[in-house]
Amino acid sequence: MAAMKSGAVLKFALPVNPGQRLAWESKRLWRKTGHTAAIGIAALAAAVAAHWHTAQLQEREFTLRKQLAAAARAATQPPAVVPTAADGLRAFYAYLPAHAAIPDQLQTLVEIAGKHKVPLARADYKAQSGPHAGFMQYQINLPVKAEYASVQAFMLEAMQAMPALTLDSVAFKRERIDSGDTEARIQFMLLVRKAEGAQ
Repeated sequence: MAAMKSGAVLKFALPVNPGQRLAWESKRLWRKTGHTAAIGIAALAAAVAAHWHTAQLQEREFTLRKQLAAAARAATQPPAVVPTAADGLRAFYAYLPAHAAIPDQLQTLVEIAGKHKVPLARADYKAQSGPHAGFMQYQINLPVKAEYASVQAFMLEAMQAMPALTLDSVAFKRERIDSGDTEARIQFMLLVRKAEGAQ
């Protein structure tokens, strides 16, 4: 073995055109291995592709089985009940206070007025009912005289405490601008279920 000089640098000659080198190496391997290696490489590539395709098919099968199971569960459950207009109407009637609760409702209205220092000296009541309606309307007219803020607080709390009470109209009148009290005409509508047996 020949001794190398310590200052010598190894030089490797790279081919000028790597494509030519690759073509030459391919021809050399082809001559050395022959058709058998080409068939083996093709078989290996086909096996890899078949394995990948099998994995894809198994994943798709798993997804379809989950979808079928979900559809089978949904088919065994009873269909969701879709509320009809009649169901909504029944729920509305059930929400309204009973006809017998009118005195209690009016007492609540009087108590709320007293709480806000709104004197109820007089009240007019008028019952109204449609021929085919399952509820009655009681029109309540209240002429009051109190501070504006008290009247407003009374109306708001009355409608919050009594969900079947609606405000139809309100009119304010003040004699003088510097007057503390305001005259108001409040018109409420109280909705109640019809009395049993009433048409």
